[in-house]
This record gives sequence, C-alpha cells and structure tokens, in this order.
Amino acid sequence: MYNQAPTDSFGKIGISILLTSILLFSNHSLLAAGQVSPSTSCEILVDWDYQVDWLDEPNEEDEIYTLNHVHRYKVIFDPPFELGESPSAISVSSTHMRYSSGETAPVNVSHISAGGEVDIELETDPEFQDKILVNFSSTEAVCSRTVSVTNWNQPVEDHEITRETFWSLEGSESEEQSIEFMGRGWQKRTGPILESNELGNGSLRMNTMNGTNGIILDLDLDRIWLNESYDGNNLISQDFEMLGNGSMFLSEGNSEGSFEEGFSAQISVTRAVVNRSWNDGSLTERILIEGGGWLSFSGGDNESSEGGFGQIENFYFESFDEDGLRRTQNFHIDANASLRILGGSDFFSFELDDLIIRERWSDDTREEQFFRAYGEGDFGFEIRDDEFNIDVNGTIPLVHIESNGGETVSDTIIVDGTYDGDIEGSFGLVRQIVDSGVQQNSEGVPYEVDKIQNEFWWNVSATPFGPISQEFGAEHNLTYEFVVPQQDWLNRTVRLQYVEDNGTISDEFPPDSPIIESPSRPQASPLLSNQISRESGVSPSVVVPGDFFTLFSNPSNILEVIVLSTSEKEMDGHLVEVAEWAGNIETEGISASGFFVNEGPLSGLLYEANRWISLTGEEDDPSSGLTFMEYQKVDRVLYPTVITADENSPPSLLSVSFREGFLHTEGGVSHIEIMIEDIDTDVISVTADLSSIGLGQVALSDSGLLGDMTISDDVWTSIIFHEGLEFGQFNVPVIINDYWTQVTDYGEITVDNLPPRANSIILSDQSAYRGQTLGISVDSVDGHGVDSVSVDLLSVGGELYNLSYSESTGYWSGEFTIPYTIPPGERIIPIRMSDKQGAEIFSNNLGEIPVLEIINEFPTLISLEIWREGTSLTYETDEGDLIHPVIVSSNGEQIAHHMEVEVSDPDGVSSVQAIIGRLADIGKSEQWLLLVDDGTSGDRIAGDGIYTLHFEARSTIPEGELEIKIRATDIFVSSTPPENQGYILSVQHSECCNGDSSWMSQNFSTIVLISSFSILLIGMAAVILQIRKSDFD
Repeated sequence: MYNQAPTDSFGKIGISILLTSILLFSNHSLLAAGQVSPSTSCEILVDWDYQVDWLDEPNEEDEIYTLNHVHRYKVIFDPPFELGESPSAISVSSTHMRYSSGETAPVNVSHISAGGEVDIELETDPEFQDKILVNFSSTEAVCSRTVSVTNWNQPVEDHEITRETFWSLEGSESEEQSIEFMGRGWQKRTGPILESNELGNGSLRMNTMNGTNGIILDLDLDRIWLNESYDGNNLISQDFEMLGNGSMFLSEGNSEGSFEEGFSAQISVTRAVVNRSWNDGSLTERILIEGGGWLSFSGGDNESSEGGFGQIENFYFESFDEDGLRRTQNFHIDANASLRILGGSDFFSFELDDLIIRERWSDDTREEQFFRAYGEGDFGFEIRDDEFNIDVNGTIPLVHIESNGGETVSDTIIVDGTYDGDIEGSFGLVRQIVDSGVQQNSEGVPYEVDKIQNEFWWNVSATPFGPISQEFGAEHNLTYEFVVPQQDWLNRTVRLQYVEDNGTISDEFPPDSPIIESPSRPQASPLLSNQISRESGVSPSVVVPGDFFTLFSNPSNILEVIVLSTSEKEMDGHLVEVAEWAGNIETEGISASGFFVNEGPLSGLLYEANRWISLTGEEDDPSSGLTFMEYQKVDRVLYPTVITADENSPPSLLSVSFREGFLHTEGGVSHIEIMIEDIDTDVISVTADLSSIGLGQVALSDSGLLGDMTISDDVWTSIIFHEGLEFGQFNVPVIINDYWTQVTDYGEITVDNLPPRANSIILSDQSAYRGQTLGISVDSVDGHGVDSVSVDLLSVGGELYNLSYSESTGYWSGEFTIPYTIPPGERIIPIRMSDKQGAEIFSNNLGEIPVLEIINEFPTLISLEIWREGTSLTYETDEGDLIHPVIVSSNGEQIAHHMEVEVSDPDGVSSVQAIIGRLADIGKSEQWLLLVDDGTSGDRIAGDGIYTLHFEARSTIPEGELEIKIRATDIFVSSTPPENQGYILSVQHSECCNGDSSWMSQNFSTIVLISSFSILLIGMAAVILQIRKSDFD
C-alpha cells in the first residue's frame, strides 16, 4: 500500500501552498498577459549538478572535500531567441516542500539570463520525496514545473518487481578475479526500506597468487544469492552467498619465480561455499572448500627426479576474514605420496603411506599444528659413465618426520644399500633424534634442543682395473646436530658436533642461532578488495527530454544523466511511458544507458539498463581494480497491479459505521469505520467530512494507526470525539483518493442524543425497612435541558414517584416509599430521567446512585394453637392472655396433640422449627423439630401458612407451665431472634381420657421387658444343657 502520511499531513499543507503560489503567480502573469507573444513558449528543464567543496581540515570521515548539490533549472524557449536577444521582465519564484520535516516554504532564488536561456538556481538541496515548484514568467512566455524527487531506480511508492539480470565483476588484471551471474532479480520497497535480491547461477574465479604462492580458485556456481538493502539513498547492507564446485590450485612456501621448494596442490573441489557480507562499512568473507586431488612438494611430479607427489584423499580449507584480517583458518590434508631422490644419473623413489597436514588458526593464535610423513621402501638405480658403470640397490627401513603443536616430534630417515659393477661397496644414512636436553648457543644462552644423529658412510670393497679418472675411496661422516624443536624459529641449529673416524671431536656454534619467531598469522585474501555499488543519487521521478542531473551519492561512480526522449514500451503486459537516458562519462571508466518508467507509482524505476564501470586499483595494489558489467530488464510487476492511469478503476464506498455501534452527543467517543472497495488496491487516503456534527474533515487510516485494527483490510478507521449537541441522521461526504483519481461519495451515520446524567444522588437514609418512606435529591444535567426526573419502582412492585425541580438548589427532590415486594439487601433505587429533546434513560446501575440497604425483617409468628382431636385447646382469659393447654392423662396414658403455628414473611418462609422439651420423644427434648405445612403429620391444610407439629403428651410430664422455643427462617436466611423464640404451654392433668392408644400400645414397654427376660432365660438353659451333654460324652 502507498504511504499515507504525505497525503494526510505534508500533502494537504503542501498542496494548499502550491495552489496559493499558482494563483499568486497567475495574477502576476495576467498583468503581463497583454505583452506575451502568443508564438513563444517556454519549458523548464532540470539541470542538477554538483560541486566540490574543499575542507580546511579533514572531517570525522577523514575526508578533505565534500560533494554538494548545485540545485539548478534551465528555461528554454521555442522558438529560440536570436543571437544577442534574451527574455525581458523576468520573474522567478519557487516553493520547496521538504518531506523529511513536513515544512513547506518559499525558497530564495537567483537567475542568470544569457544566450537566450535562463538559469534558475535554488539555495536548497533536493532530497528524497521532496516536491519542488518552480515558476517563471517574462514578457515573452510563462511556464512552471513541479518536480517530485526520488532516488535513482527507487520509486517513492511501495512496489514489488522482478527483473532479468546479468552481471559480472572482474579484476583489472585479465580475468584473475571475477564473478559472473545470470538469474532473476527481485526488488521491493516497504516504506523507507528498499530490498533487492538476485538469485541465479554463474562462475567465480579468484587469483590471490603473490608470485608463486597463493590460491587460484575456479568454480562453477550452482547458486548465487545477492541481497542488498537501502534506507533511502544509503546502501546499508550487501550479502553474497555462493555455492558450487570446480577446481583450486594452492601453492605455499615457494621462492619467487620457482615452484621447486614449497608445496602445491591441485584440488578437485566437490563443495565450495563463499559468503561475503558488507554491512555499514564492515566487510566479512567466509570461504569453505572441500575436495580431493594431487599434491606436489619440492617440485615433484611424474616427470621429476626430485621432490614428492601424491594423491590427496581429503582436502579441507575454511577461512573467515573480517575487515582485512584473517579471523579463522582451518587447513587439513590427508594424502599419500611418492618421494624421488636423485642418485647419479638416475633417481629412485619410495612411498609415504601417511602424509597428514593440519593447521587451525583463531585470530593470531595457532590452535593446532600437525605434520606427519611416514613410510618405507626399496630402491635401485644405475650410474652410467663413459669410464664406469655402477648398479645401486638399497632399502629405506623407515622415514618418520612429524611435528605437533609447532615442535618436532620425530626426525628419522634410515637408508641402507649396496652398489656393484666397476666398483663395489656399501653405503648408508642414519638421521634420528638420539637425545634431548639443554644446549648453550654461541652467546652462551641455554635452549632446549634435540640431539640429532646425522651419519653417512660410503664403503668401497673393490675398485676397477684400468684407467679411470675418478678416484674412489671410503667415506664416513658423523655429525650431531643440536636443533631447537620449534618449527617456526629461524637458524634452528644451535651447535654442530663433528666426530672424526679417529675419535676426534670438533664443535661449531652457528652465530645468531636460534632466531625466535612466532608463527605467521595467515593473511586475509578477500575475494574482492573493493565494495561495489551502482550509481546512486536523487533524481526527478518524472522527466522530460533535455533534463540533466548528476548522480554523485556514490563518489566512486559519479554518473551524469541526460534524458534523450520519451516513448512507450510494454512491461509485463502494461503499456507504460518510458524515458530513454544515457550516462555521460564523468570519468573514462563509467558509462551507462537505458530506459526508466516515466509515469505512475513506478516512475523512476529502471525498466532496462546497461552499465560498464571500470575502477582503477590502488597504487600499492593494482589488482584491487575492478570492472563491473551489468544488464537488467524488468520482466514482472507484482505490485502495484495498476501502474498507468488508463488501467485504473476508481474506488467505491461500501459502508460507513461505528465500531461500537453508536456515537452519542456530549463527549461521545467512537471509531468511525469506512469500508471501501478498490480492485486495484492503490487507495492512498480516505477522509470523512463530519462538518455536520462540528468535527470538520477527519482523516482515516488503514495502516494500523488512529485506532485501525487490521492493516490493509480496506476498512479505514479513525477515533472521533463528539463534544457537541448535534444528533440525528446525517449524510456524510467521504473523499477517497487513490494514486490516480479522487472519488466523493456519501454514507449515512446516526448520532444518538445522550440522555441526562446524574452528577449526584442523595438519600435521606442509607438503610430502610420495606414500607418506609425516604427522601431523595438528584443533581441531573443535560445539554438540551432536563425535562423530568422520577424514582421508578414499578419493576419491583412499587410506584412511580415524580421529583420536583428546585431553582434555588438545582436539585430534583421528593419522597418515595419502599415497596414490600422489593428483595432485601443492598439495592440500587431505579431512576428515570429525560431531557427536553425526548432522550430518556432508565437505569438502576448508575454509578452515582448510592446503595440503599433494604433491611430484611425476620418472619412474623402470627398465632400459636394447641389442638387435640380436631379441637383447639387454646383459649383467651378475661385478662386477654392466651393459654395453650397440654392435656396429660392421670391414668398413665399418652395423649396425642398438634401444635399449629401461623407464620408470615414477605420473602417467603423457608422453615419453622420448635424445641418442645419433654413433650418430644425421649432423646429429642433439646432438638429443633421441623414443623410442616404439607398436609401430613396432622397438618390440616397444605400450604396455608400454618405449620404443624405432632407430639404425644406422656403421663409422666408434671403439671404446670412448660417453656418451648419456636423459630422461623425466610428464604433470605433471616430467622426469629432468640429473644422472640420463647412461648409458654400449660400442662394440665386430666382423667377425662383413656388415651388414644390400644392395650398393646399402652403396655408395649412391659411386653418388651418380659419378652427380653424370657429370651434370656431360654438362652441360659440352652447353654447349660450343652455343657452337661459335653461332660456326659
């Protein structure tokens, strides 16, 4: 999606100033309209250049000069002025809209008229995304031009394209260093960041040979990945990734101009990885090579008579360079080899079964060093001369040369042989470490040394007959070398001890031995010693033939661009206007040409380009020179889908709504959401004109700002605050701008009238009983005026109580009675308020209403009666006292009674219980017994609110008053308090009754006792009989 910010802030102000400038300029030009020649026209061309400003002292980047813009335009006329003529009454002006600061202001302008043309120079510098208006008028012609500034090949708008790409990068010395690439490129801008990636295949040739030492690498690259990132006009990172295989030649330790001393290897590379990264001025390069091949040292090969050669079974090399320093290096060779030794006119060879070389570095520390040469063999050769012939045969029992950690571990060579022919004899060589210890050098400084026996003998047993010019004699040399074990030191031999055949010993102490040296850190060998980037700089996004501008942001690739013509070309099925350009050569090593898009959101994008850049290397390193060749052409446009005005489909309005579902007056806050449809997805701004509710024009966002929830979902959003009183339905103009056009449509919104609010509510009491009357005062406000306030208890079974307004206090006041049907507990008294526009609110959840505690009364015991045989025994005395008789039989009989308790509670009775003391069954005298109202256990009518308890009055209860307790509990768990639970029953003895029990029930206890005693006697008799039977048996 295109950047919105310029349209919302910078764009509006800028366009306004532009229009004002045009109008002012038009008024000025009208004054001269009568003098303007209708046959003369003018055109303003871009003429941007640069100049070198030398500094008094180097700056922080150690630069002694800077390159700065010459911000210039050229006015040309058609037809041109005759020689010696020039325009008259010239007036010029300019406005510069600076994107980086969002400021728009007139610019100081100077001009020079000469040769029938006018040069206009501005004191500002063009920058990325700026807009510049230049006006010109004279007696002969009037013209103006608006220039939008972009970066070269970097359109301002978000975009995504792919291109075909071929480029090569070569060293200046033949083709010793080169990279070739053929593939596809991808470029994408998102806001200020532009990314460029290229993927393909190619080749890599690297030559780091310094005389006869170095590396030659020749690879076929199956994969090349190039990534570049720009922030504005600045290259911030560049990465290469290269994978492939090929060949490599490695040479080390040779003298200049000769390969006969050191080591060389020809490697067939099976895996090669090169990663090169440049980030903010820092360059890193990692190389990994694996493979196998052949090796040679001391000039050995199949044709040589000396040296060694063999097969490399495993070759591994890895290095990492950072800013010109070798940070890590790992080198590993496993091989076998044949050694050749020249003997007379012929040579002999023997095999090394093990040839292992390992070396690993981390910064300036060698972490591992290992060398091992181990083998044996037989040899034979002939010596032919004009005067004699000799056949030589021998064995090499052992060759073992090894070092580890930079120190000698073994230095052993043993040779034993014979010769015959014109002369006969034997010979031998023994070189081996025989001892280790401390030895002083020529200056008397002690060193740890290895004592190496170096013995050679030549025995002659028979000499030829006849004239031979050669003299043959026996020879025996025995020398002991005292050598420091450190492989990296120079002049390692501290002492030479010569032993003559007669036992005479002589010593030699070589001077300046040893010379202590640290192992040499490997030197960095970068693939390319220069960082290459293409020409870069600011440029007009839309040009006309004759425009000229210089790209100098990359000082090493300054390119002067001249626009030649405009035409139309097809680009991925789009017919677009393109401008043909050519690069004027600032230095002889740079040239370029091509076409770039000259309209729409991709204006400034290179459609096709050819480049050839040659850079001279540094004086002390000519190989650092480079030649860069490139061809590019856009083949796919992935975004935007519309890149010309003819392809554009105007956007349309789908809906206007509030996310919260509503917006109200007097402080309403909501998110207005406008859904649009644009198949081209190039809408850059949406504005809602909310002037009808006093909010003016409101800019919306689809980029996650201003309350927008999802980026680029075509729902444009803004949060709005409505402090006014306007409400109702409104048709809102919606202005939609895409890249090409502006569409205005209308959407309907509804603004609700906010009902009155209660600032405060005051109750006369904070708690009350049902049926109690309370006073209330309400402070109610509304922008339209409050019309009525009332306490509405209809929903809880009460009444509607209208309050009266007092001018003196500003409160609505009155009284209300709490209905009996309202539940107990903390309750909010419902308030109904309405304003003079009919907005009404009924709420029992206003935050300003205080909580009223409705006190829950405990259940009321209305009456208590004792019943027997369907008749109430309860009576009232003359004094008005209620007597509740309980009849107890004097004949020892139990008499059935029923106690009836009538209970009332507005919330409903949950339970009724009683403690009736000795009237209860044995063991339950202190228990709460439940009374029932369900038509059972003596209850006469179910659900009539009269609860019944059945009990049997035993004859053992003494006559007199009997205190009982009765309690009731309602559904809100409010119970009769203890002080109200006590009641008195009157126990009276009477012989009027035989009881209500049968003979069986009356004598039940006696029967149970006799029966238990009888069972006990029978059990005892059975046990006695069983014992006696056992004794008899």
